[in-house]
Amino acid sequence: MPQGNVYSKFCNGNVLPSAFVKMDTTASEKVIACAATTDYPIGIAQEGAYQASIPQLTGTQYAGTTISPAIRIYGQGCMDILLTVGAGGWTAGDKLTSDANGAGVTAVAGNIYGAEAMETRSAGELGRVMVTPPTKM
Repeated sequence: MPQGNVYSKFCNGNVLPSAFVKMDTTASEKVIACAATTDYPIGIAQEGAYQASIPQLTGTQYAGTTISPAIRIYGQGCMDILLTVGAGGWTAGDKLTSDANGAGVTAVAGNIYGAEAMETRSAGELGRVMVTPPTKM
């Protein structure tokens, strides 16, 4: 079990596994995927999809949707949490913000980051991170 704040929330939209999430301001106690470098991430969604993969079906497997059970959110202080790596990859020690899909990308001035990279990874991989409080660069 990870150290730090781990809790469950229902989704008010599609959330990919191992992606940044934020509170949905239109629905109490629900989360949605982060979709911009200016979003305030509250944590990272669980690693797996809420349903088992069915080989005959194609399409995206989500960690949570509006009809799924509550998903696990890894919050501030959690370490060794998997986050999907966005375009450009990242280097250990980089502060990470969200891209349009909730994946982690290296933050630059003006961005709000919500995790720190614990290892160097390339785009499309999963990388280990430490979840941090949302902070503006």
